[in-house]
Amino acid sequence: MNIGDRVRVISDKMEGIIVRLLKNDLVEIEIEDGFKLPIMRSDLAKIAKEEAMAFGERFSLDEVKSTPNLTSNYASSGFFIAFLPFNDHLLSVYLINNTDVDILSTLGELREGIYRGLFTKHLTARSVEKVYELSLKNFESWAAMIVQAIFHRTTVFVPREPLIRKMKFQAGAFFKSKQKAPILDKEAFVFQIDTDMMVRQEIKIEEKPEAKLDAAQLKAKMFEPNEKQTEFVPSKLKQTIRPSLEVDLHAEKLIKDLAKVDKNQILGLQIAEFERKLDQAILEDADQIIFIHGVGNGVLRNEIQKILSKNGKIQFFQDAQKEKFGYGATLVKLK
Repeated sequence: MNIGDRVRVISDKMEGIIVRLLKNDLVEIEIEDGFKLPIMRSDLAKIAKEEAMAFGERFSLDEVKSTPNLTSNYASSGFFIAFLPFNDHLLSVYLINNTDVDILSTLGELREGIYRGLFTKHLTARSVEKVYELSLKNFESWAAMIVQAIFHRTTVFVPREPLIRKMKFQAGAFFKSKQKAPILDKEAFVFQIDTDMMVRQEIKIEEKPEAKLDAAQLKAKMFEPNEKQTEFVPSKLKQTIRPSLEVDLHAEKLIKDLAKVDKNQILGLQIAEFERKLDQAILEDADQIIFIHGVGNGVLRNEIQKILSKNGKIQFFQDAQKEKFGYGATLVKLK
């Protein structure tokens, strides 16, 4: 028996969903009116999907993943995480592979710097797997989720880079994300995990032919006057120039004479610069911004993400391109 299985209590003929595995051979089930009860495993019988189909009873969605609805939302191709309401206060979390390749996936939680793995699975093409349950009333205390994926196909295909995503949801963006989930074909809170990766994969890199050097032209360029050209920018336009998409918060980049600054003041200066650039990006309606903070002891990174988690104008934030920055940068998506 696993979390999410629909079961019947043999001694009482009640039915419910397993929401937690307890010690001493006990499991916690939630019955239809929302009450949770600890029941001995030996007093439970799993309800098979054949029974539900024969008698028209309700059964768990994760028991029908072998027959996905391929006609629904087929255009929404990609790798998704979906939060499907089970009742008024409980969400079932699903990973959805709505692609034509297999995905070797893992999901875990990161809380106070400690990672805990929760799920690992080989998701075949056009398939869905239930991961676990989350309580809506504890939304603010949800840990950051880390999803990893390797894309694979036994036939010839263009390989994709392995994917690592850290997700910390904001209430405003989360509850506006309700839509019909691919394959599940049910209303859920849906987020595409591989969006940035898919965009990068679709970019075709064309090799440009090397420019042939003309000796006469090269000589003429050498003797051209080195005049700095200026471009007139109206004052109104100057106010709408968007900030740089990457902000380097390393101390040596912000402070000219680093040796003269008290070490205890450096963090405060870095936070002040971060807040200034973030406010500027929000004011100027930027789409996203990356803050490069380095790895170090993690203090600056933790302070930045703590501030971001309390800002209602942030859609979400996550570790920026790992292949470029490692864990030393944070991507902030603005509303």
